[in-house]
Amino acid sequence: MPPRKILFFICMILSVFCLAAGYSIAGQWIGALASILMVPAWSFVRKHPNTWLRSICLFASVGLAVTGRLIGSPPSLMICSSGVALAVWDLLFLDNTMGGNSAKEQSRQYESKHLQALTLAVGSGFLVAFLGRLLYLQIPFVVMMLLVVLLLFGFERIWGTIKKQRIH
Repeated sequence: MPPRKILFFICMILSVFCLAAGYSIAGQWIGALASILMVPAWSFVRKHPNTWLRSICLFASVGLAVTGRLIGSPPSLMICSSGVALAVWDLLFLDNTMGGNSAKEQSRQYESKHLQALTLAVGSGFLVAFLGRLLYLQIPFVVMMLLVVLLLFGFERIWGTIKKQRIH
């Protein structure tokens, strides 16, 4: 089984678990049941990849996370669920793009680079989200925008260095 499929199942289960746990903590059992129903929904979309249902499932997962947060679910679980649901959505696109081309060396390199980029994006997103929950700073908007641009430039340089090292 290709790594993208294994990662898809792990991310799907993690997303649904975070949603269901958040709703359970808030005492909303109907929300927990709706969260668990995302497993068959994502599985159905995986079997029918050329439809717009991928985006509907992403919208439903993020909508459940937002609703869960509004009713008092822990923010860390809802942030985790949304981020991992976005990774599931991206992995469905990757799986559709790759099709059955797992055997070729070029396909494996493309898949590996895509999974590395996805991991870097999701990991840095979680880091920023959780640091934002811990730190409370009053910084002017212009300074914050400059810091964001600097951070994005730094990530781009790090990614460029990683790609250069892979080539040589």
